[in-house]
Amino acid sequence: MAKYRLYGDRRSGNCYKAALILALTGRPFDWVETDVMQRATRTVAFLAMNPNGKVPVLRLPDGRYLSESNAMLLHLAEDTRYLSQDAYCRALAYQWLFFEQYSHEPYIAVARFIVAFAGREQEERERLATLRGEGNAALAVMEQALALTPFLTGGEFSVADIALYAYTHVAAEGGFELEAYPQVLAWLARVTGVPGLLGMSQAC
Repeated sequence: MAKYRLYGDRRSGNCYKAALILALTGRPFDWVETDVMQRATRTVAFLAMNPNGKVPVLRLPDGRYLSESNAMLLHLAEDTRYLSQDAYCRALAYQWLFFEQYSHEPYIAVARFIVAFAGREQEERERLATLRGEGNAALAVMEQALALTPFLTGGEFSVADIALYAYTHVAAEGGFELEAYPQVLAWLARVTGVPGLLGMSQAC
């Protein structure tokens, strides 16, 4: 029987999102390690799956491919507890997924990459200052929202929390001081306690 196949780099929060929603929704999948730092996403074979040359890429059981981690979240969460049937709550989830890709991930994930994987903290300190400024602004938005509700779209854990958890829980690796955001820290603890939630090293 055909299974899902997920091509990803286990260091990537975007790949972690896809692996996590597969696990949470009980979908068995094969993981194919794809090292972006060794240019594994630039091969002819990979580009045939995703011309954008980025991970993750998900091969569906019917042989079709899907890229973009948040598209995977929405597709795999359809008709599950992780994506509300209520139109407004769904729109809130979309809002947070767009926020994550435009206002959060480009700063927090990139700062983490520079510090933890590229080893260029000194060489790129001016860029890091900008990235941390924007990343802290995103964390402040989350702090304000999470002072009102336990999860990002309200009282229930959803794809919005998966999307933001992926890079927020490792933000310290990019030099972000999460102690400045007590509501975010409390939310991280709540997400960690969600039944079936796997850590990055377990999911990928």
